[in-house]
Amino acid sequence: MSLIVSLVLLTLAVLPLPASAWNIPGHMVSAAIAYQVLRQANPPTIEKAKAVLEKHPWYTNQWQARLQDVPLADHGLALFMQASRWADDIRTRDKAQNRPPWHYINLPFKPEGQPASVQIREPESVNILTALAENESVVKTDNDAERRAIALAWVFHLVGDIHQPLHTAQVFTVDYPNGDRGGNEICVRVTQAGQPMNLHRFWDGVITSSQNLIRLRNEATALRNRQEFQRSQLTELANNGFESWAKESFEIATKFAYRNGGALPGNAGYSSPRALKIDLAETSYALILARRIKDRLVKRQRLTYPFGKSCMVRKIVISERMDEGG
Repeated sequence: MSLIVSLVLLTLAVLPLPASAWNIPGHMVSAAIAYQVLRQANPPTIEKAKAVLEKHPWYTNQWQARLQDVPLADHGLALFMQASRWADDIRTRDKAQNRPPWHYINLPFKPEGQPASVQIREPESVNILTALAENESVVKTDNDAERRAIALAWVFHLVGDIHQPLHTAQVFTVDYPNGDRGGNEICVRVTQAGQPMNLHRFWDGVITSSQNLIRLRNEATALRNRQEFQRSQLTELANNGFESWAKESFEIATKFAYRNGGALPGNAGYSSPRALKIDLAETSYALILARRIKDRLVKRQRLTYPFGKSCMVRKIVISERMDEGG
């Protein structure tokens, strides 16, 4: 079992996805890429992972019926995709299994220039790092088949979450003295006429909003086949620990999502709305099941920020979204 989880973690940690990977379709795309990579590189691992996941309590009650809607040849692919989204599905459909603190770690970011009165808060002791370690251990060593299946589904999901930058950071400023909860307190609009959403949600949904299995499979194939996402191009693969993945995501969050603090309300020079432009180039993300493929999908993306602290007040306007993959 330790070999299975090691291969699954390696695969899940090396897939190409855009800079804010992880709404439900984003998780499904990552799982599809993982499945494709494993099918090519190590087919026996797919069968072993399927055997574990078939002991999951949702397999009989939920997933098995959904497999009947796809060709037999795609059953393994569909099972991987369903397992990857399960940890989000249970938020509303199986609250006894829900573990909200497992999805993130709020590493503190205090931008330069903030006064001494702004105090950071260290992350909670239970977080995505402890959850990954716990679930990896269960998959490797537990004798209970159901617990092992649940843990593997968590691993599928959490390796995705840890590569969403705003699952690893929160900013502390005079306007956010208690933190912004990973962008959940900052409001954005995709277009001037669009509905407001929080910054975290925007970064969650950059890949795609489709949940159509065929479309997601095709998107996964296109991403996996891009030359810049081949293993030989990805120096990030040398970083294979959970903490190093969180650090990568935190650095992307501070530099790009939070603009090094420059686009946040209350910073010197930004007391009134003004436009800022940035280039999101060569941002790396990894997933869970095949190899950490550098993500450069959110590329040359220009975002214009009149600031917004809440979706009910001032707005941050994101003027352009390019290369979203969906």
